[in-house]
Amino acid sequence: MRAQDHDRVRLLILMTTLLMTGCAVTVDRGLPVATLHERRAEKMFEAGRIAEAMALFQQAAQATPRPFLASIGIARCAIRLGERELVATAFRVAYGSAPSTPEAKDLLGRTHLEAAKVATGALRMQHATTASSMFSSASRVAPGLPSLAYHAGMSELLAGRSVSAITFLEIALSEDPQSTDTLHALVLALRKLGQRDRVLALLATYERDGLLTPALIKELQWARTSGEAGRGEGRRL
Repeated sequence: MRAQDHDRVRLLILMTTLLMTGCAVTVDRGLPVATLHERRAEKMFEAGRIAEAMALFQQAAQATPRPFLASIGIARCAIRLGERELVATAFRVAYGSAPSTPEAKDLLGRTHLEAAKVATGALRMQHATTASSMFSSASRVAPGLPSLAYHAGMSELLAGRSVSAITFLEIALSEDPQSTDTLHALVLALRKLGQRDRVLALLATYERDGLLTPALIKELQWARTSGEAGRGEGRRL
């Protein structure tokens, strides 16, 4: 195993331990208080009025010397609008004005994760890897942040690291067994590794309780069909 792989394994073990047990570290916490423009812009964004939200976030950024939240808002709007250059610019401003808190790192990570979901190729890898780094940093001092394990798992999955993604997604599912988003992401990671038996075992309880979504039903059908095909090959041999 290469030195980088050893470092990644040690980091995963550390993050898993922190996520499961928590830690007592005194650090600055929280995010800046949102301004009136930022609050109005966020409401526009949530309503799907992205262009209007963008304009308000830009006004907010011009009105404050440390426009962290406004820059994050601009980045999120630009992601929705497909404006890659503006996304990059907004991230640069956000990093330059970010407070040194785990919540800020978590928000940066979640925004990079949004970008990774719609990007492709090297750009997807860049955003996913950066998101993973942000979640790792946040988890060292604030392992109890909401949905941290899920977001870390998603960033690992989008970065093509299915094994480590499974570690985080299993933790996330143990924290919220009813989350179909987490369950589907975990199934996807297992499928990428060809772990049909684990997919079958994982989905059995949810099928029995009638909790499978249409997408998960398709994954269950894949696992069963793959198993039947494998048994057929074995009989022919």
